[in-house]
Amino acid sequence: MDVKDKIKKEIDRLTGLIKENERITLQMPEYLRSNQIFLLELYKKQLNMLENELIKLEA
Repeated sequence: MDVKDKIKKEIDRLTGLIKENERITLQMPEYLRSNQIFLLELYKKQLNMLENELIKLEA
């Protein structure tokens, strides 16, 4: 498995985690949401970095 495939697989995994996290966050009590939103933002930043890395590798 080469680097591109690993990055694509990780992008797919993070995308699924983000969607699931967004769904769960809506069902959480208000006092727990801030931590969940923080985690969600970290996932989104990581996803963005991986997507940029994939673009660099494909260029």
